[in-house]
Amino acid sequence: MNGAQWLVGTLKQRGVDVIFALCGNGLKPFLDACIDHQMQVIDVRNEQSAAYMADTWGRLTKRIGVVVVSAGPGHTNALTGLANAFWDGGPMLLISGCASMKTRGMGHFQELDQVEMATPVCKYARLITSTETLEHEFIKALRLAVSGRPGPVHLTVPVDVLNSVMPDFAVSQLQLSPPSVDEVNPISVGDGDLVCETVEELATADRPAIIVGNGIFYAAAWQPLAEFAEKTNIPIFSSMWSRGAIERSIPEYVGTTFSGPTNGAYSCLAETDVVLLLGVQVDYRMEYGRSSVFSDSTRFISVNSDPNQFPTTVEPKIRIVADSRSALQQLNTVATNYVWNHQAWLHKVRGMRETLLKKWDGRVCKDQYPLSSLRICQEIQPFLDQDITFLIDGGNIGRWANLVLWNRHPEYWFTCGASGVVGWGIPGAIAAKLARPKEPVLLLSGDGSAGFTVTEIETALRFNTPYVAIVAHDSAWGIEADSRPPSRRMGTVFGEIRFDKVAEALGAKGVYIEHPNQLAPAIENGLKTETVTVIHVPTKLEGVIQLS
Repeated sequence: MNGAQWLVGTLKQRGVDVIFALCGNGLKPFLDACIDHQMQVIDVRNEQSAAYMADTWGRLTKRIGVVVVSAGPGHTNALTGLANAFWDGGPMLLISGCASMKTRGMGHFQELDQVEMATPVCKYARLITSTETLEHEFIKALRLAVSGRPGPVHLTVPVDVLNSVMPDFAVSQLQLSPPSVDEVNPISVGDGDLVCETVEELATADRPAIIVGNGIFYAAAWQPLAEFAEKTNIPIFSSMWSRGAIERSIPEYVGTTFSGPTNGAYSCLAETDVVLLLGVQVDYRMEYGRSSVFSDSTRFISVNSDPNQFPTTVEPKIRIVADSRSALQQLNTVATNYVWNHQAWLHKVRGMRETLLKKWDGRVCKDQYPLSSLRICQEIQPFLDQDITFLIDGGNIGRWANLVLWNRHPEYWFTCGASGVVGWGIPGAIAAKLARPKEPVLLLSGDGSAGFTVTEIETALRFNTPYVAIVAHDSAWGIEADSRPPSRRMGTVFGEIRFDKVAEALGAKGVYIEHPNQLAPAIENGLKTETVTVIHVPTKLEGVIQLS
């Protein structure tokens, strides 16, 4: 058994059943091993797409997403997806090939210090110099990817290591070890006294709030969160672009946090006296906790399973080391001993949310053509009541989606994450369909975003992963052009790509919208079709707009 066969066998033993890859320098032994072990390989047209798929897979399933690419440019192309997983704490493994160790340092083909390039966005990164160290380094990397705060790891594995015979002890261990699934599964109970103190702080506060992030998703904490919300009537925000946590519409959920005013309730954070942070960072999405968002007197309570991940931009009064599910179960037990009187405060927060929404009612323009972004989002809204996997890719269309499609933020709604990267949606939809094969997949994308990876439509067809993509086409980097007067839009506008015709040329179904009333039927028909459907929607570039 050579190094490549051992690697693939170990991945399969650990519950990995799909690998995202692009062939090239140093990878032939690995791909041969995938054939021998009957490992499914989703091969793509761009390494960036493969990395986005692995990132999406990991963040949707809570299991490690694996991407395998070639040396040099293959590795550098994959780094954006690696960084995306790093920003959002997604479990991911990047394996990059390279030429033989024998010629390292002599200027061999595509020679780079790939480990040093990956290290800043990894929990662990190593060059494997021999089969003697492969087992130890590989198992350590896998464990780190799913432990504590999940995150990406990287191994550069030279071709001669892949081809070399594995030591007998490693082969025996592989053959004797029982199968297991490496997934994120945090279980850590918080200090009881601190939990009691937290409930006391929240119960006696005048204007408390809860902000939830990725930690809620990875801890599967929706049920105890919903129970705590019903008991306490405390307004709940989710950190914008975090993994979803709100599985159904509840009165206490008031939308996402972000400095851009897409949520009227967001300004209420300045009035809060106590804020409970559950598995979330206080970063740019909350303006770092500064007085522009929170009062100087706001008291913070932070719950995090990783003591190294407590907020650094604010000083929490209480720090509880626990996963969000365990902490909320403890909070619920103690909360039954208190009387909660936050209904009036919740009513005020919800009222500010509704006030902003009413301001935009007149902009929908029922039959306006090209369509407004608001109209597109409103046409999508009824479909989200289904059990559907929904992806949002794009800056401009994304902010409108956050304005309109606000009342839930469930785990099966998916965005690029904290990075704000655009262009991941078309390959991400493939991974989403693989992760949730029984549910339809709906992607909302801007035209700038869709242009990055449009050829992966062919990949989706090749691997039978149908989805519907709505492309809002305003011929611009909308969020940039939208903030400038027409005379100052250099570098923000471009020409038209008929994405419906591109889709047809690649073998998919294309639909061109010529009237607003055509959009909903096109989505409905697409979701029933066992192919990729790309719906091109001419979209109005709104001009200079202040969302307030």
